[in-house]
Amino acid sequence: MSSPDPNPSSIPTQLLNIPYSSLSSLNTLDIHFPRPLDPKDTSKYWIIYIHGGAWRDPLLDSASVVPTILRLLSSGQNPNIAAVASLNYRLSPYPSHPSHPSSPNDPSRNAKHPSHIEDVLTAIAWLQARYGFGQRYLLVGHSCGATMAFQVGMGLGNVHVELPKGILGVEGIYDLKALRDNHLDQSSYQTFIEGAFGMEDEGLWEQASPVTGKYCETWRGERVAYIAHSKEDELVEWAQVDKMAEAWEMEGGNQKQNDFVILVKGRHHEIWKEGTEMARVIEKTVEELVKMH
Repeated sequence: MSSPDPNPSSIPTQLLNIPYSSLSSLNTLDIHFPRPLDPKDTSKYWIIYIHGGAWRDPLLDSASVVPTILRLLSSGQNPNIAAVASLNYRLSPYPSHPSHPSSPNDPSRNAKHPSHIEDVLTAIAWLQARYGFGQRYLLVGHSCGATMAFQVGMGLGNVHVELPKGILGVEGIYDLKALRDNHLDQSSYQTFIEGAFGMEDEGLWEQASPVTGKYCETWRGERVAYIAHSKEDELVEWAQVDKMAEAWEMEGGNQKQNDFVILVKGRHHEIWKEGTEMARVIEKTVEELVKMH
C-alpha cells in the first residue's frame, strides 16, 4: 500500500465548510486551490468530488478526499487542475449507527431520494455561479457518490446545472436491485437502499440506477467517462462493473469495456483512505479531458 500521508500543510489554500444552501448543516462544501485562480485561464479543469457512505454514514464527509488531494496537489503537479471541491449533502436516516445515531428531528439526516442528488446539483450550481467554470469540470464519486455522479449525467433532479465534461465513478454502485440481490444474506444492504430510496416502489430503485441511463440523450457532446474498480472490493462486487460497462456500451457512447473500466488496487475504503489509486485515476481522466480539447 502507499506511504503515510504527506504533511497537510502542503495544500496551498483551503476554504472549508462553505454553505451552498440553508437546508441543513450538511449543505456545505470544501474547496482546495493549488494556485491562485486566473479567470482568463480556460485550460484548467475543476474536480468536484462526492463522498460515499451508503447515503447515510455520518463518519464519511467532504474531508475524505484529503488523502487524494495531498497526492494530486502537494508538489505543484497537475497543472491542468484549477481546484478541487468536495461536497457534503444531506444523509438518509441511520438510527442504529453505533456512535452517531440519527434523530428523526435532524434535517441533515432524514433525506430520501431525490434530496441527495438535488443537494449535489445545488452545490455544483453554486460553484458554477461563483467561479464561472461552466462545463469544465470532472465529477468524481466514490461508492454511492459514483451513483450520484452518473445520476447527474442521467439528468435526474430538478436543479439545472451545466453538465460536466467528465464523470469518474470509483468503487461505484450502478444497479441498486442487483446489489441488494447479491447480498440477500446481509440485511444492511436492503436497509440502506430502503433508507435512501424507500421501500414502497422498487421501480424507483431501477429509475435511479445508473445502468438505466440514456446518456446519449441526457449528456450530449464531447465527454469522457470512466469507472474504476478493484477486484479486492469486499463491499461492492465486480458484477456492478460488468452491468455498468454493458449499459454504457449500449447507451453511453462508443467506449468499449476495455476503454471504460480502470482496474485499481485496494479494498473498498482503502481507495479513498490511501488516496494513491484515487489520485491516479483522476489524473488519467484529466489527461483524457485535456487531449479531447
